[in-house]
Amino acid sequence: MPIQSIPVSSMVMTQPPRGGRTQGAAAGEGDFRSRLLENSYSSHAKAARSVGSSRPPDAPPDRLAVNTPEASPSARQAAGAYDRQSAVDAVAGPMSDVAKYKDDQLLSNPGGDHYDLENHCFVADPPEQKRFWGRIGKDIKDALANVKNFFGNLFFGAKTHYRDENGQIREAEQRGLLGSVVDFFQDLGSALSFGAWRPDGEAEPQGLGKRVGFFFSKLKEAFFGDLVQGVTGSVIHMAEDLLFAGWNLVEVIPDATIGNFEAGRKATTAVFDNGQVILDYITDVLPGGEASIRVHSWDLEKGEFPVLRNIRQSERETGDARWKYVRNTPFRKAIETVGSILFDILTLNFFGHLRGFGEDRKHAE
Repeated sequence: MPIQSIPVSSMVMTQPPRGGRTQGAAAGEGDFRSRLLENSYSSHAKAARSVGSSRPPDAPPDRLAVNTPEASPSARQAAGAYDRQSAVDAVAGPMSDVAKYKDDQLLSNPGGDHYDLENHCFVADPPEQKRFWGRIGKDIKDALANVKNFFGNLFFGAKTHYRDENGQIREAEQRGLLGSVVDFFQDLGSALSFGAWRPDGEAEPQGLGKRVGFFFSKLKEAFFGDLVQGVTGSVIHMAEDLLFAGWNLVEVIPDATIGNFEAGRKATTAVFDNGQVILDYITDVLPGGEASIRVHSWDLEKGEFPVLRNIRQSERETGDARWKYVRNTPFRKAIETVGSILFDILTLNFFGHLRGFGEDRKHAE
């Protein structure tokens, strides 16, 4: 459907949560568009009367569609541009850092009541939430989608969603467990061959120095890129998929009971959407999770050490897959840094107790 044929009112209904937007503003947009078409019609009516047009000169302008012959080309272009800008504004309007974080998290996995990931859109007032079977169907559909993602992440990767720099919802592919294992052996073989075998299609390194550099570069890619980020990340994604599938199924109970009342529906959505965001955060900051990988990333050539590199990153980083699919706001940096470091401490403490237990046992014998 051409975007200029979408009514302004319908676009307002599909905008994400944001501040500073009121119903009066939406009405103003409609009035502006109507005046634009009315001015167009006035000019057209004068021309029509001069050529004997049969259309009444006092026809109401709100019956004129932008894509009808009655509207002048200039008005159609102007109204179309206005509608396109309104559609972008409805999606990419100003949001707080907390709202951006919640939006990113609910886009990454099926489950959000206001998110239609199949059609890549946010729905402010989902019609299915007002129907009993609509609510139940949405929960079961989201659970099945997460189960599907589990098998996708087990093999070569599942689909995820994110919001691009223009505020549009896009689709991306996560790395799968089996695919990461295959990549590991390919990169390891490429390293051990010093560039003689290059399944990734790189240019062949020339000279001893470059071959040695290629060797270490591929070893780093194999162990840190394929094993840590790929294999460990895929396992966490699989656990996350099963966790959210169960979360979606649990939501069926309140949706089938208190969800029959408006207050109950709102409470259920708030609890389960916010709960999904919290669960997603916990899995992200686990060692090997997406947030943990960002926090522990480094670039010694540029003097960027773990933690500091992530803090110095801009909100948008489209050139690196570790940051490409999130808005790395100060809020996200803060909570992910704190959570990742806390899990590091807990992990070290856990292994420390295991080592101490073994030493005590040996001493007792």
